[in-house]
Amino acid sequence: MTGRLLESLRGTGAVHAGEHFLRTTQYDLTVWSPDDSSGGGKTSQEASTIEGHIEIAGIGEAVVLAGADTLTLTLEDGRRLAFQLTSSAGGIAGGRWLP
Repeated sequence: MTGRLLESLRGTGAVHAGEHFLRTTQYDLTVWSPDDSSGGGKTSQEASTIEGHIEIAGIGEAVVLAGADTLTLTLEDGRRLAFQLTSSAGGIAGGRWLP
Protein backbone atom coordinates (compact mmCIF):
# COMPACT_ATOMS: atom_id res chain seq x y z
CA MET A 1 0.00 0.00 0.00
CA THR A 2 1.39 3.35 -0.93
CA GLY A 3 0.31 6.20 1.24
CA ARG A 4 0.65 7.26 4.82
CA LEU A 5 -0.34 5.05 7.74
CA LEU A 6 -3.07 6.84 9.68
CA GLU A 7 -3.99 4.19 12.25
CA SER A 8 -3.36 0.62 13.34
CA LEU A 9 -6.39 -0.82 15.09
CA ARG A 10 -6.52 -4.04 17.10
CA GLY A 11 -9.21 -5.29 19.38
CA THR A 12 -12.46 -7.17 19.70
CA GLY A 13 -15.54 -6.11 17.81
CA ALA A 14 -19.02 -7.23 16.79
CA VAL A 15 -19.75 -8.43 13.27
CA HIS A 16 -23.24 -7.89 11.88
CA ALA A 17 -24.78 -8.89 8.55
CA GLY A 18 -27.44 -6.28 8.05
CA GLU A 19 -29.33 -6.19 11.34
CA HIS A 20 -28.27 -9.73 12.35
CA PHE A 21 -25.49 -10.17 14.92
CA LEU A 22 -23.07 -12.89 13.77
CA ARG A 23 -20.39 -12.94 16.45
CA THR A 24 -17.77 -11.10 18.45
CA THR A 25 -14.34 -11.42 16.85
CA GLN A 26 -10.75 -10.19 16.98
CA TYR A 27 -9.72 -7.61 14.39
CA ASP A 28 -6.42 -6.20 13.17
CA LEU A 29 -6.84 -3.25 10.78
CA THR A 30 -4.71 -0.60 9.14
CA VAL A 31 -6.03 2.70 7.85
CA TRP A 32 -4.04 4.34 5.05
CA SER A 33 -4.31 7.78 3.51
CA PRO A 34 -3.65 8.00 -0.21
CA ASP A 35 -0.31 9.35 -1.34
CA ASP A 36 -1.89 12.48 -2.79
CA SER A 37 -0.42 15.85 -1.91
CA SER A 38 -3.23 17.73 -3.67
CA GLY A 39 -5.77 16.70 -1.04
CA GLY A 40 -8.65 16.90 -3.48
CA GLY A 41 -10.92 18.36 -0.81
CA LYS A 42 -11.67 15.00 0.78
CA THR A 43 -11.38 14.34 4.49
CA SER A 44 -9.01 11.61 5.65
CA GLN A 45 -11.97 9.37 6.47
CA GLU A 46 -13.48 9.75 2.99
CA ALA A 47 -10.18 9.19 1.20
CA SER A 48 -8.71 6.48 3.43
CA THR A 49 -8.21 2.83 2.57
CA ILE A 50 -8.92 0.27 5.30
CA GLU A 51 -7.61 -3.27 5.18
CA GLY A 52 -6.81 -6.02 7.60
CA HIS A 53 -7.96 -9.28 9.11
CA ILE A 54 -10.73 -10.61 11.33
CA GLU A 55 -11.08 -14.04 12.90
CA ILE A 56 -13.89 -15.67 10.91
CA ALA A 57 -13.94 -19.21 12.31
CA GLY A 58 -17.56 -20.19 12.80
CA ILE A 59 -19.21 -17.39 10.83
CA GLY A 60 -18.63 -18.52 7.25
CA GLU A 61 -22.06 -20.07 6.76
CA ALA A 62 -23.81 -17.11 8.36
CA VAL A 63 -22.01 -14.71 6.01
CA VAL A 64 -23.07 -16.73 2.98
CA LEU A 65 -26.70 -16.84 4.14
CA ALA A 66 -26.87 -13.17 5.13
CA GLY A 67 -25.04 -11.76 2.13
CA ALA A 68 -21.40 -10.74 2.13
CA ASP A 69 -22.17 -7.20 0.93
CA THR A 70 -23.97 -6.23 4.16
CA LEU A 71 -21.18 -6.84 6.69
CA THR A 72 -20.41 -4.34 9.45
CA LEU A 73 -17.69 -4.43 12.11
CA THR A 74 -18.21 -2.36 15.26
CA LEU A 75 -14.82 -1.48 16.75
CA GLU A 76 -14.04 -1.14 20.45
CA ASP A 77 -14.10 2.67 20.13
CA GLY A 78 -17.64 2.58 18.70
CA ARG A 79 -16.82 3.28 15.06
CA ARG A 80 -18.60 1.09 12.53
CA LEU A 81 -16.96 -0.15 9.36
CA ALA A 82 -18.81 -1.52 6.33
CA PHE A 83 -16.49 -4.18 4.90
CA GLN A 84 -16.14 -7.08 2.52
CA LEU A 85 -14.27 -10.33 3.04
CA THR A 86 -11.36 -10.59 0.61
CA SER A 87 -10.21 -14.10 1.54
CA SER A 88 -11.46 -17.27 3.17
CA ALA A 89 -8.78 -16.72 5.84
CA GLY A 90 -10.47 -13.54 7.13
CA GLY A 91 -8.86 -10.84 5.01
CA ILE A 92 -11.05 -7.78 4.78
CA ALA A 93 -11.21 -4.49 2.94
CA GLY A 94 -13.21 -1.61 4.33
CA GLY A 95 -15.71 0.09 2.15
CA ARG A 96 -16.51 3.06 4.36
CA TRP A 97 -17.03 4.26 7.92
CA LEU A 98 -20.69 4.34 8.85
CA PRO A 99 -22.38 7.12 10.84
